[in-house]
Amino acid sequence: MALVSAPKKTTAKPASARSAAIDRAYFAAQPPEKRALLEKLHAQVMKGVPGATVSIKWGVPFYAAKNGKSICALAAFKDNVAINFFAPPAVLADPGKKLEGSGKGNRMLKVSTAADIDPPSIQRWLKAAVAANC
Repeated sequence: MALVSAPKKTTAKPASARSAAIDRAYFAAQPPEKRALLEKLHAQVMKGVPGATVSIKWGVPFYAAKNGKSICALAAFKDNVAINFFAPPAVLADPGKKLEGSGKGNRMLKVSTAADIDPPSIQRWLKAAVAANC
């Protein structure tokens, strides 16, 4: 009779810990003023898309829903940071004309100061992106 050993326990970090490590590494590489803005946007994403996973694509953090579809991305640029919402423009209600871009599947909010971060609008756009991708 052969002995069956118990499966080995792994010490892999949970997805949320891996996601946080990815964000921290990207954010840490940014100047302090941009890092602060990125962290505020990150908090909005985590509030609007609980359980989102993060991976680095094209050098920036991409946030995906539980089904693996991309919802948004954060990026730092020379003059600002931005959150890119992956959804058709028709579902991203934007009466204030804050979103930029001309693609068929996304729009971007550019953020230069903390005052540019409008949590109710960001939450609305995140919900629209989730609905369009799930």
